[in-house]
Amino acid sequence: MKDREIVWDELRRQAKGMLPLMLVTYGVFALLGYWQWQTVLSILLGSAYALFLFYQIGRSALRAAAFYQMPERAQRGMVRGYLTRYIMTAVLVVAAIKLPWLNAAAVIVPLFYTKIILLILNILRERR
Repeated sequence: MKDREIVWDELRRQAKGMLPLMLVTYGVFALLGYWQWQTVLSILLGSAYALFLFYQIGRSALRAAAFYQMPERAQRGMVRGYLTRYIMTAVLVVAAIKLPWLNAAAVIVPLFYTKIILLILNILRERR
């Protein structure tokens, strides 16, 4: 299997795992009285951004692996990608807080989906 295919397979697995989490998240927000379209849009935006970050991490790891003979260059690339992702996430969070047509909490919660999915997959893998 090619390296890029591994990244895409993992991205698909994340996307499939996000669908039920998005529904649960919306259900919780709806029970709390935030059932408006802004909440749906915010959850979709946060989920799409979380998938984008996951893809970027995969690409960054592939790039670093390509430079395995030059570890200092690989490390610099990983740090640069890490900082870029953090800055982009900060911009997203600030925009979610400042823009009145977004629900900031509904944008931020999906950013944890990838970690939750990986945790669940590891637990299921250990049970086998």
